[in-house]
Amino acid sequence: MAAVPSRSKKTVDKSMEFVAKKRRSIATFSFVICLIAVAAVGGYYQVMKHQRMQDEVKTPTTELEKLIAKDLEIGYPETPTEVMKLWGRYNQCIYNTSVTDEEFTELLSQLRKMYSSDLLEVNSEDAQREKLKSEVEQFKDDKKKIVSYSAETGASVRYKTINDRECAYITISYFMNTGGRSYAKTFQDFILVRQNDRWKILGFRDATRTEAADNTETGDSE
Repeated sequence: MAAVPSRSKKTVDKSMEFVAKKRRSIATFSFVICLIAVAAVGGYYQVMKHQRMQDEVKTPTTELEKLIAKDLEIGYPETPTEVMKLWGRYNQCIYNTSVTDEEFTELLSQLRKMYSSDLLEVNSEDAQREKLKSEVEQFKDDKKKIVSYSAETGASVRYKTINDRECAYITISYFMNTGGRSYAKTFQDFILVRQNDRWKILGFRDATRTEAADNTETGDSE
C-alpha cells in the first residue's frame, strides 16, 4: 500500500495562522456588534428619559398655569403701574377661577413676592391665606366676577420720599359684574416702596368710592 504523504510543517503553520486570524476577526466583529448594541440600548433609554422629562415639564397654557409658573425673580415688573397690572391679573384669576387648595397656595405665594419686607412681617402667610380664601368664597357666593382691571399710569402716579425711602402712590380699579346685568367699578389705593431696585407693595386699602357702570366699559386687563 502506498504511503500517505505528510503535510509540510510550513503548510501546517499557515493553516493554523489562518484559523487564528479567522477567530480574531470573528471576535473583533462580535465585539463591535456588542458595542453597537450597547450604544443603541443606551441611546434608546436616553431618548425615553428625555421624552419622560418633556412629559413631566408641561408647558403652561392656561392663565392659571402661566401665573403659577411665572418667575418673578427674573421677570419682575419694572414700574409701579406694571406691578399693579400684574397684581390685578393675579387677583382676577384668584377671584374668578376655580382652583385647588394647592393652586390657591401657589397663587398666594406669587402675590406675596410683590409685598415689601415691611408688609410681609405683619402678614403671616397662613393668616392671609385664610382671610383671602374667605373673601373669595363670599365673592363667588355673591355671584360677582372681575371683568377687567386698570392701573393708573404716567402723571397719575404720585411719587414721594418718606423717611429716605422712595414711595409711589397709585390706584387700581376693578370693573366688576355684581350679578345679573349689574356692573360696578371699585377702587383700591396702594403705596409702593422701592426696595432693592424693585417696587414692592407697602400697604393698600379699599377706596371709599364705588361707581356704578354699564356693561359697555372695557378695561386694561391682560
